Amino acid sequence: MNSHDTEVPPNSTREVSPNSRLMIEADHFWLHRLFFSHYFRFILWKDFRKIEISGEFSDRGLPVMLIGNHISWWDGFFSYELNRTLFKRRFYLMMLEEQLKKISFFRKLGAFSIDPGSRSAIKSVNYASEILKSSGNILIIFPQGKIKSQYTTEMAFLKGWFRILKNAGAPVHVVFMANLTDYFSCRKPTLYVYLEDYPLTEGFILDDLSESYNLFYQRCLERQKQLS
Repeated sequence: MNSHDTEVPPNSTREVSPNSRLMIEADHFWLHRLFFSHYFRFILWKDFRKIEISGEFSDRGLPVMLIGNHISWWDGFFSYELNRTLFKRRFYLMMLEEQLKKISFFRKLGAFSIDPGSRSAIKSVNYASEILKSSGNILIIFPQGKIKSQYTTEMAFLKGWFRILKNAGAPVHVVFMANLTDYFSCRKPTLYVYLEDYPLTEGFILDDLSESYNLFYQRCLERQKQLS
C-alpha cells in the first residue's frame, strides 16, 4: 500500500471506556500491513471463487472517502484488499468501538473507533475529517451503522457521519461502493464489487448524497439480477 508519505493524524495506543472523551485511534504498523496483505489475499482466495470489480475509479489526486454497504463481517477485508489493488492510499476504516475491540489488530492496518452517542464520537468525527485533508489517504465508512442484508432495497444512512465531510474543509473524492455476493451453481460465492465516482468534490448536501447512493445501489441490484 502506498502511503504517499503524507501527514496523517497522530497515533495513540490508548484504549478507554465509552464515557471518556478519548477514542481508539489508528496505529499503522508496517509489519502488520505486510503480514495481513498476504493473509487477506489467502483467505479471500480460500473462501471466494473470484472477485469481480465493475466500474472505474478516475484518480483526481484528492483524498478518497469510500462509502459502502455493510453486509457482512467481511466488509473491512474487502475494502482493504480493494485499496491495495486499486486506490493505493493510506488506509483508514471507521469501526464501531465494540467491534474494533474484538479485532484489535485492525488498528495496525488503519482502523479507528466510533462510539455513537458517547462523548468520544465527536473526536472520532473530527479525527476522520483530518484524515480527509491529506490526498494520500482513503477513509472507508459504512453509513448504515450496522450490518444489513444485501437485499435491502433502500439504505438508511445515519446523519452523524456527514459532519466528517462538512468539517474536512477541502475537496474530497467520494466513491460509492456496493458489495454483493452470489453462489449460482458453484460451491464458493463470487464477490461482485460495484464502484461509482460521485461527481461533486465539495459543497456536499446530505440528502443529495444519500439519494445518489440509493439510486446507485438500485442499479447494482438490477445488474446483479441479470447475472447467471
